Amino acid sequence: MQSLNITLPDTLANALNSYIEDQKNPLPTNDIVENAIIEFLSQRGYLPPKKPINFTHTTKGSGFLDTSVNHDQILAEQIYSQSLPPNTP
Repeated sequence: MQSLNITLPDTLANALNSYIEDQKNPLPTNDIVENAIIEFLSQRGYLPPKKPINFTHTTKGSGFLDTSVNHDQILAEQIYSQSLPPNTP
């Protein structure tokens, strides 16, 4: 394992310290920074995602055959058929 000594700008260091203070069970600072770097590099494709996504199948489908193409229309129909108010600001 390599050791790296970095200097953070005051705004970033203050934000990091505030985050640590807000946690009930704070991790050590080096763990927080390591996790942030892992997340950053994973999102950019330099590391594999930390946890694989596991989808569980359902025993009953929606009954629609074109959900992947018409998802907005199908969702809207389901919302209005159940008399749910649309999500409006």
